[in-house]
Amino acid sequence: MATQRIVVGYDGSPDARKAARWALDEAQRSDMLVELLYAYEWPSYVPAAAMMPAAAVYPDADTDDAVGEMLGRALEAAGASHPGVRLCTRVEHGTAAVALAQRSADSALVVVGGPRHSVVRALLGSTSASVSAHARCPVVVVRGEPRDGAPVVAGVDDSPASAGVLGFAFEQAAMRGVPLRAVHAWPLPPGRDVLCDVNLDAVAAERDRLRSVVDCWSRRFPRTPVTSEILVGGPGEVLAEAAAGAQLVVAGARARRALRVALRPSIGRHLLHRARCTIALVHGNRPA
Repeated sequence: MATQRIVVGYDGSPDARKAARWALDEAQRSDMLVELLYAYEWPSYVPAAAMMPAAAVYPDADTDDAVGEMLGRALEAAGASHPGVRLCTRVEHGTAAVALAQRSADSALVVVGGPRHSVVRALLGSTSASVSAHARCPVVVVRGEPRDGAPVVAGVDDSPASAGVLGFAFEQAAMRGVPLRAVHAWPLPPGRDVLCDVNLDAVAAERDRLRSVVDCWSRRFPRTPVTSEILVGGPGEVLAEAAAGAQLVVAGARARRALRVALRPSIGRHLLHRARCTIALVHGNRPA
């Protein structure tokens, strides 16, 4: 069983502080522990003429003291703004992406800050993209400022992760007291008129399947208003556009494989590149 803990990738930056606020709000609603995790990899010293690998130089006391002070200030600020939330800190010596992915194995949620992607960041990757690809629990990438009353959007497809996506999205919408909008993308087959009988029948069948899946979850969350929509287009584009007016968009996460990323980016990666609101990426191994 996963520990009821929210792990936040925290380095003191504005994006990290925004992620911490999101996690603290979530913990206030769900009564979970918040862990602020700071990870850093100390560089190795290797002489230019060395033929043998050198051991990493461990950080000095001043560096450890500075990290401790930074986390202490974060705890103090969090205690003042969210006095009822349980808090702790953790320091890992290694890359942030690896530390967060490892910590996700026994956590309920991982939260990271998510600046808008630049072209260079999209090519080289980022901590949020790496963590979302390898984490064992849902990953929330905090972006923008949430608007009270804005809906939660869930991207529903035929993958095994869809049940977990809908369950997570319903939970979030119910805790916030906002509507849920379930969206399914239907790519238009090439060479057909969009309004031909074959397409209309296919869309009607997709709509019935989506409604039946959503209705199952609606019975578990009867007080959460929900709408289901079939939108024509590619899944990534459709979900990014649907997220424009949302406070949170939820989608399935896929394990990263280099060739697939290069040839066919996942929906989650598309959202990380385009969506302006907070993103939650849920893996198929999450219990429905």
